[in-house]
This record gives sequence, structure tokens and C-alpha cells, in this order.
Amino acid sequence: MNNPFKILFLLIFILVNHLAWSQENFREISLVTNVFEALKEQNEDKLLKCLPSKEDIAYIIPVLREAQPNSVIPEIDKIIANFKMAATKNFKHIITRGNSFNITWENMVLEKVEYEANHDPNVQIERGNITLVCTSGDKKFLIVLKKSYKIHDTWLLMDRMKFTLL
Repeated sequence: MNNPFKILFLLIFILVNHLAWSQENFREISLVTNVFEALKEQNEDKLLKCLPSKEDIAYIIPVLREAQPNSVIPEIDKIIANFKMAATKNFKHIITRGNSFNITWENMVLEKVEYEANHDPNVQIERGNITLVCTSGDKKFLIVLKKSYKIHDTWLLMDRMKFTLL
């Protein structure tokens, strides 16, 4: 009778240990490092590297069509152009908003990165909000990468960013 409890305890220990070690380190993903460097250098070209490619869009279109069969999905080139235009506009807005609070971007420090799953039950692609907790001098602020998608094992910026001063 004592033996089954030991086996059960061992299985639970292995499962918990596996889950703890197998979680993704969001601080190290390219999306986080590219966004952080783009903000720090105020370089929108670095931010544009975080957007989906033609192949990424081509992969996600059938998934979206299956989830929403009646929706009208534009051509891939139009989608990419819209992403670039929206990301550039949002990036400039984030920089301007940070400047209004006297954020010194080049002195920005990444304190930690948090992930909050934000799954769409109709779309079977991992997505969530990735939050960069940053400081610059005595100012602490958040940069939230809204609805970031993981496509082909790479996290991509698929929606806007949000700046929040703490």
C-alpha cells in the first residue's frame, strides 16, 4: 500500500518539475528583445522586424477563414501594408507619449517580462499579451504587446502596443 503512494508522489513531482522548467522565457524571445531595442534606440525599422511575414500571414489566413467563414480577408500584401502602417503610427504614438512623461528612452532598463494568455477559442494559435516592465531613471512604465501570436514557434506583433506609466 505504501508503494502506490510513492509512485503517485514521484509522478506528481516529475509533472510539476517538467511544467516549471518547460515554460517559455519571454525575456529571451526575439519579439521582446526587438521591441525593447526599437524603443531604446527609437528605431521603427527594428520594430517592423517583429511583424508577420508573407509566409506567416499565408499560414494564418486558412485558420481565420475556418474560424470565421463569412469574414472578408484582404490580400496578403494589403494586410502587410496595413500592419506596417499601423505599427509605425502606434510606435510613434508610444514614443511621443513616453516623451510627454520625460522618459529617457536610451536609458531604459527592462526589469521583467510578463505573459498573459489571451486565447481566441475559435483560432487554434497561441496568443497573449506580453508586458515589458521597464524603468528609465525614476520612472516606471509598462509596454504591453497586445494579442501577440506565436506562429511557427516565433512570437509576432499582431496588434498595437500600449504605454502605461506606473
